[in-house]
Amino acid sequence: MNSNMFLEELRLDECDSISSAELVPRACNLYVRSFQNLTRFLIPNGTETLQFWHCWNLEILSVARGTQMTSLSIFDCKKMKRLPEGMQELLPSLKELRLWDCPEIESFPDEGLPFNLQDLWIDNCEKLVNSRKEWRLQRLPSLRELFIYHNDSDEEIVGGANWDLPCSIQRLHIRNLKTLSSQLLKSLTSLEYLGTSMLQIPSLLELGLPSSLSELYLYDHDELHSLQGLQHLNSLQSLYISNCHQLQSLPESALPYSLSELTISNCPNLPSLPLKGMPSSLSKLSIRKWPLLKPLLEFDKGEYWPGIAHYSTIKIDDEYL
Repeated sequence: MNSNMFLEELRLDECDSISSAELVPRACNLYVRSFQNLTRFLIPNGTETLQFWHCWNLEILSVARGTQMTSLSIFDCKKMKRLPEGMQELLPSLKELRLWDCPEIESFPDEGLPFNLQDLWIDNCEKLVNSRKEWRLQRLPSLRELFIYHNDSDEEIVGGANWDLPCSIQRLHIRNLKTLSSQLLKSLTSLEYLGTSMLQIPSLLELGLPSSLSELYLYDHDELHSLQGLQHLNSLQSLYISNCHQLQSLPESALPYSLSELTISNCPNLPSLPLKGMPSSLSKLSIRKWPLLKPLLEFDKGEYWPGIAHYSTIKIDDEYL
């Protein structure tokens, strides 16, 4: 294999005979999968997109000067200890960083992440997430999307307000963090999308969510018994509620007048829909895994049908009515 050639795209899978990055041809878009003899990798010039998958012995990444990389993804690299030092200076064009199942990464580089970063995704990186008060993400003026999926070992941050986020964030997806304050959320004045799972959501709803929200996804919230605190969300258009097994009340005044799409899935203890409180703007209704309600929504027969027949889209258990 000629390491001096330059390709538009190169995908390498299970090439255990390659033990050095110098043997890998340069490519604009490079995808490296299941290299078990690779322990170090120097990101070459010309690389714009780089993905590592299941390189279980890869420990250290470094960057050549002049690299114009825009996207870096590291998936299931169990021994990866740190991200490239100096990446703030050496990767000025980086816009997307995705880390998944990298349990040994403890922190971001001391100098921080590249200033032009727009999307940051972190999934199942326990040590890294537990050091989040040191991330200094508030210094990233271009950050638009933050996605954190955590496991069950979250360490609560003392003085959680110290975990600051930039007000530029438009999409925030959080799973299983103990520290996410209403004060922090309200500081995100550009936030349009919020997806949460396994948080203490009742207190956040009570204290108020950002009024800029247009989409709200709530799932796996067993602590949620009643849905309150949405009335002031005058920009909210889509509401998705899933796997909230203890949800028992959806008051008639709970839904904002701006809502156009409502999805409720697998909330078996919710006894009814607040038909009298449904906003006139609502046009799409989707119901899944709700046996108590399904007979009431039956086409042209159910008790609720006259109240929902005018909706442009009605979907019950993945079937359109």
